[in-house]
Amino acid sequence: MFAGSQICLKLHMNETLPAFTLDLVWTNGRQPNIQVDPQLFALLEAIRRTRKLTDAAAKVGLHYRQAWGLITSWSDALGQPLVLKERGKGTSLTALGESLLQAHGHVRDKMAPHLAKAVRDIDQKIAPLLNAPADAVRMIASHDLLLMEFRNLLQTRTGPKLDVQIAGSLGGIAALCKSHCDIAGFHFPEGELGQNVLREFKPWLRPRSQVLVHFVRRTQGLIVARGNPLNIRSISDIIKTKSRFINRQRGSGTQIALDLLLEREGLDKRKINGYSNEEYTHAAIASAVASGVADVGLGIETVARKLNIGFVPLFAEDYYLLFKRDALERKDVQGIVAILKSKAFRKISATLSGYDVSRSGTIIELDNLITKQ
Repeated sequence: MFAGSQICLKLHMNETLPAFTLDLVWTNGRQPNIQVDPQLFALLEAIRRTRKLTDAAAKVGLHYRQAWGLITSWSDALGQPLVLKERGKGTSLTALGESLLQAHGHVRDKMAPHLAKAVRDIDQKIAPLLNAPADAVRMIASHDLLLMEFRNLLQTRTGPKLDVQIAGSLGGIAALCKSHCDIAGFHFPEGELGQNVLREFKPWLRPRSQVLVHFVRRTQGLIVARGNPLNIRSISDIIKTKSRFINRQRGSGTQIALDLLLEREGLDKRKINGYSNEEYTHAAIASAVASGVADVGLGIETVARKLNIGFVPLFAEDYYLLFKRDALERKDVQGIVAILKSKAFRKISATLSGYDVSRSGTIIELDNLITKQ
């Protein structure tokens, strides 16, 4: 009997980027400390296709004796044969072998989206720490495609480097206050909606000791399938059409804005199908919609255009970089701010649709922003 499957985390390193994978590991219910060799399932699948043990063994990279030994050892452990060898008919799966292979495929397919999301979460939180240059300026920020391109631009130039960790707007601001980073990246909309979002951030904002640098202006809206087949035009349409929604993580500026939009329209977030399904980046939201995993999500225009899917604009917003005031006296920080005003930065911004960089690099006092809002 099988006790079920466990999840195993593996770390693979290459010269440029750490990569994580999550694998399902099957165990024997009678001997739970013994894991099933993953090659067993690959071998059973190959036998089903070829009906020849010699060909199946070759397909999975095993010698005949190794393949037969793997099958017999697990047949003995389970108390029944997994395959049947018949003269003149080749090798076939028994009812147990077929059922085991089907169960493995069912669990794998059912768990694949959840494992993929977990891997993305792990990469977002851990990989940047493993790959960061020791002297890099540390940034914890809400996700943005141009921000990632800006980081890459700095990597190609002599001078300061930027280590970016994605954690959401609120997480970035809180981290700066706790001296866990040098820069926080956050965003909020213009107008009344922006005033309400800013209230969520105010407990962490310190006008006397902090200062802002404008990064970009961008547009947020509903990311939908190409052609918008469900005709989703507003937040209320998500509920009316019973669309499958994909959300940003708690504490992100995008989810805070969504909650306020729902509140303003008197809508119950519990009626949104998928409100609790969260992703850490706008790119992941767009990918979920493009792949058909979700029907709609709230995110920035750029990721929708990049994947050539639908976008319904809802509001414009500004993305800011928040510094401790004395950090602006550091040469590495000054170098980063200077590049925001450079032709090189404007050139990379032109390769992505949906950005206004006319005020990028402008230093803004927090008091002015709070008063304006």
